[in-house]
Amino acid sequence: MNLKQMKYAATLAQTGSFSGAAELLQISQPSLSQSIKTIEKELGVELFERTNGRVRITDAGKVYLEAGQKMLELETDMLNQLKDVADHKEGTITLGASPFRSIAVMPEVTRRFQELYPGIQLVIQEMATQELLEAAERNEFDLCLTILPVDERFFQYEVVLEEELGVAVKKGSELERRLTKNSNAGNAIDVSLLQGEAFVMLPDHLSMQKELNNLCYQNRLELKKAVVVKSLATQLEMVEAGVGSALVPMGIQKSARLQRELRFFSFLQELPRRVLVIAYQKGKYLSKPMQDLIEIFKTI
Repeated sequence: MNLKQMKYAATLAQTGSFSGAAELLQISQPSLSQSIKTIEKELGVELFERTNGRVRITDAGKVYLEAGQKMLELETDMLNQLKDVADHKEGTITLGASPFRSIAVMPEVTRRFQELYPGIQLVIQEMATQELLEAAERNEFDLCLTILPVDERFFQYEVVLEEELGVAVKKGSELERRLTKNSNAGNAIDVSLLQGEAFVMLPDHLSMQKELNNLCYQNRLELKKAVVVKSLATQLEMVEAGVGSALVPMGIQKSARLQRELRFFSFLQELPRRVLVIAYQKGKYLSKPMQDLIEIFKTI
């Protein structure tokens, strides 16, 4: 049993076919087939069932791959530590983030990181917030920019910032003028001022929509559903177009472009704060560039 054999078996399980796995591994199909047979002979069990050109992993195969994954992760950690010793002259860090966080935060983060490590490439994989941790569990990222909660059985995290929630309205609208007139010096308003207003909403299973639903329930607030969209970025486009207002994390008001188009108000009522974190798999080795990247997030 060796790491190369484990990689062969893991790729075969992933693709479900010898031809597909051989192509990814850049070896011949007979060579891959012989390697799998050798593993099975050594272990005395079948790792895969073969049916009409397709393969399906067996229970024994799952046990083998689970142990193999841990060994491959140890190998990855060892290689990362060796890269550290090599003065961080080159390499790649993969970061998972939502599309909006990528737009709002990553340009400045990337610029600062490149100043420190010009030879290390940041690869940003964009996914909806609810998909990020699922992909992180599959070890698709080195680091993941997301919000709490995370499953602490699988992840460690470092807090980047805490942000309050507020409402975004179109500049120049009648609602903006009314809220400005009734806000305090810190641009905070009573939630009752939004009674009956049109809102751009998200699907009910998303965390921001749950926050809006709770806000309405606790304050007996009734809102008009102008439209339902799937992302914060689309919400803001709708607000700019005058479709309705939106509940948003207040950190986004730092965007210069949004400041030109939108006005943001916080609430006099206490709302739960959203905690933005950098999450990574529990026990994962963090290289010096990864640690410095996290510190850049904290300063921004």
